[in-house]
Amino acid sequence: MRFSALVVFVSTVIFSGHALANDSQILLKSFHDYGIKKCDTFISQNTTLKGNWNFFINKHAGGIDGPVTEVTVVNIWGSRGDTVKTEDTYIQTPKNCYLRQTWTLTDPGSCSENIDGNHWYVSTKMPNKDYTTYKNSGGIELHAKEIQVGNFKVCVQEGSKRLSAKHG
Repeated sequence: MRFSALVVFVSTVIFSGHALANDSQILLKSFHDYGIKKCDTFISQNTTLKGNWNFFINKHAGGIDGPVTEVTVVNIWGSRGDTVKTEDTYIQTPKNCYLRQTWTLTDPGSCSENIDGNHWYVSTKMPNKDYTTYKNSGGIELHAKEIQVGNFKVCVQEGSKRLSAKHG
């Protein structure tokens, strides 16, 4: 008890893609080890380990009232110049499972080359800032920033969403 009060993240476990069990079983076992045991279907539907992955899982100590468990998994996959990072925070309450998912994508080239205008539209231009905000038909926001080093351009895209479900 005293130890968890001193640490924001109780412990970190690092896994790599060279595992013996299948990826879904590895992920669910990690959540079970950290106390999220009633949200397997919800986790399996919303967090998957992609090829060439690493993930980091942390249990949050305190911070939420009542009998809840909060665990965050950071998943990084892809290759240099084309990498995806997701951060999924699951909260298990007595009745429900909640997820707040954020993601960051890096793609080589300009943002105009990497953001599909058929699915995303500019919702907020910020000419005095580094970011442009886009939305899709589902109301999801995407914040994009173009970085240039010499002749090389990279588009960094960030977004988030919240979901919930009953235990299962």
